[in-house]
Amino acid sequence: MIKDLWLFINIGISTFIFSILVIIIGLFDKSKKYTGFTIQLWSKWILSASFIDYKIKGLKNIDDEENYIFISNHQSAMDVVLTFALIPKPISFFTKKELFYVPLFGWAMKMAGMVEVDRKNKEKSKLCVDAAISKYNKTNLSFLVYPEGTRTSYEKLNEFKKGGFIFSIKAKSKIVPLTLVYTNKNSNFRRNVTIIVDKPISTLNYKVEQKDKLIVKVKDIINSNLKNTIKKQT
Repeated sequence: MIKDLWLFINIGISTFIFSILVIIIGLFDKSKKYTGFTIQLWSKWILSASFIDYKIKGLKNIDDEENYIFISNHQSAMDVVLTFALIPKPISFFTKKELFYVPLFGWAMKMAGMVEVDRKNKEKSKLCVDAAISKYNKTNLSFLVYPEGTRTSYEKLNEFKKGGFIFSIKAKSKIVPLTLVYTNKNSNFRRNVTIIVDKPISTLNYKVEQKDKLIVKVKDIINSNLKNTIKKQT
């Protein structure tokens, strides 16, 4: 209980401080390189207070000079923090538009290059993909996508939605499958986690009509990592 309280205090303090920094830096940082570095520092601050034991595998699979789209499973509220802290790249993601109206925090997200999604309007949701492609091509931003759309159980994957894969194909990007595997001891923040960074997958040979093949390929990689890591833990 005390440790959870300590974590929430750190989240509040760090978010306030770094939101101000991101807003100021983001006004001048067109490439989003330095805002990305600032967000990474914010994530590392929170991670240091989270009492999570972690290990990351395969980080050498990514090139510092390239942008990627990271396709990840989603198991915990700490997934975003872990990914931002441990992947040494400026990263953006899609998030619901309501968060952009939050004073300071929402303004910081806008300055950092996050892409707002109107989940109640399908036409506007499609336009957000074009906005993300523009950011991907004009900045140093990589993108983080959770194709399941919500957090899922410890040892299973839900159906993968197609949006992130359409985005990847249209952006002609490389997809990096990202697998986060937590121990199944309890549901709070203090858990062990293994992060597996797989080799990039080029989308240049895929058309939008072939997105289902790409979904199956990426999902199989993440599912295999998930099952194999859980098997070793038991």
